[in-house]
Amino acid sequence: MTGRVFAAESYARQVDYLGLFTPDTGAAQQRLLAARIGVIGIGGIGGIVAQHLAAAGVGRFWLVDDDRVALHNLNRQFTYARRDLGRLKTEALADYLGAIRPGAETVGVRRRVATTGDLAASLPGDLDLVVVAADTPPGLPAVVSDWAAGTGTPTAIGAVGVGVGLWGPVLDPSRGGCWSCFERARRAGLTDREREIEDRSAEPAPFSFGPANTVVAAMLAHDIVEFLCSGTCPTLGRRAALDFTRQQITHSEESMCTCPTTS
Repeated sequence: MTGRVFAAESYARQVDYLGLFTPDTGAAQQRLLAARIGVIGIGGIGGIVAQHLAAAGVGRFWLVDDDRVALHNLNRQFTYARRDLGRLKTEALADYLGAIRPGAETVGVRRRVATTGDLAASLPGDLDLVVVAADTPPGLPAVVSDWAAGTGTPTAIGAVGVGVGLWGPVLDPSRGGCWSCFERARRAGLTDREREIEDRSAEPAPFSFGPANTVVAAMLAHDIVEFLCSGTCPTLGRRAALDFTRQQITHSEESMCTCPTTS
């Protein structure tokens, strides 16, 4: 009963906003309430994405991370507090989500994901979407894409670099979306100089800034909510990049999978 009362009181004013995504706002809200979401990496992006999704009504989460809350996290990972120092992030975030979304169901998985086997051991194969928010290992998006292709699970990616925030692509294997083809098409559009710069800056940013992480996480969460409600969003098959120094947002061209196994 508590969960039902919370839903009725908290989401009545949200339904009108969902009209930006679809005319059937009641069905959209029900899809959010029934959604099952995996989050890989629950730091400055993943934790904030989970926060927004829980507040929007999502009540089932699989939280995957092998880290504990540390003092240096607190400048950007706002789902944690000093009282959480030393706790597993999976446990601390589960408590936080339960506080803002009564009745939220969370499964915490303490694991660093590096292979498709790690994913198979961490997540069920029937999730509505998996958020990739961990910045290591560098090849993680490709690993998640390989796993997602086998399970048919949509994925969404967010990251912050030096002076730039990135969210997307949202990839849906049922529509022919895969990370390898997206990256191939995206990199083909870069100049040699841009590729050289990108390859040299492949490692995670050596510093973090709370507002930058929060902006990217919020935009990613917005697109995920739209995708869950309507099946589409601005970053479906595309990546958005925000240049923080110029406050300019650009989008890559949409790409479709051309792999022999899916074409």
